[in-house]
Amino acid sequence: MSPQLLPYLADPNDGLPLELHSFEGNARDTREGVLLNPHTGRWYPIRDGIPTLFIDALREGDAPFVARYREAMTPLGCNIEAAPADSSPTQAADELARIESERRARDEQAEQYDRMISLKVYEYIETPTYRKALGEDFTTPLLEAGCGTGRFTGLFAELSKELVAVDMSRDSILRNRVRHAGKTAAPVHYVHADLTHLPLKSDSFGRTAHCGVYEHIPSRELRQQFLAHACRTLHSNGTLLLSAYRYGGITRFFGKEGEHDGGIPFTRFTEEELRDEVETDFEIEYFRPNLGIYMSMLLARPKA
Repeated sequence: MSPQLLPYLADPNDGLPLELHSFEGNARDTREGVLLNPHTGRWYPIRDGIPTLFIDALREGDAPFVARYREAMTPLGCNIEAAPADSSPTQAADELARIESERRARDEQAEQYDRMISLKVYEYIETPTYRKALGEDFTTPLLEAGCGTGRFTGLFAELSKELVAVDMSRDSILRNRVRHAGKTAAPVHYVHADLTHLPLKSDSFGRTAHCGVYEHIPSRELRQQFLAHACRTLHSNGTLLLSAYRYGGITRFFGKEGEHDGGIPFTRFTEEELRDEVETDFEIEYFRPNLGIYMSMLLARPKA
């Protein structure tokens, strides 16, 4: 993890800033370390250069990490025995279970997803469309919310001065990093986190790209939660690029909602449904209802 990423990060539980403590690496790259909230003692591991920041209720087991670095963590004030009493934001147990289920499925399917021919073909439609829609802006950083194995990470890195790429699947991020290592002019910072609890500071990004991910967030409540975070982390005049499965025409034969193989949920949206959800937090400036038959795309700005 580069120290350049630290100014963007915040504790996903309470939004407070974090301190970077490196155990292995150098001044430009922390390979192993922690991000510490000095006010609460909460800490988040950095493994192989990738920080993991989930709310307490979604946190994975840290026992091997603690066993390895206990002597370095204890003097820092890391709470390594249990989460603080005022831990995670209130979230329904079934929603948390659905997030955790998808995280496991994404990890298991990362390699398979990377090989899907249909997605490689569809990129020929999506890539030039997203490039034109976003335009080049080398004055502000860009957030890729749901970077996956990196279908568009290279493109978004081309269009910005700095890219923060977030995904819930660590295996997908690892494949993404290998795919783009040494190939982007702009720095790419990877964050292992949940999009509905973004561990990022407010007013940090000029643009957010959320492409082919929204339809997999498993409930309207969680989608609204993501949109609130996307709005919060954008500049007031920033731009959200969002694409999602459409429900109309031939896609009506594919089902309105359900699960892909492996248990990854999906929802297809009519134009009215997608507008209704996004307009809770954003003003839509452009809407393309039919992007290559399968998707819809929009550009929007945070509401004043």
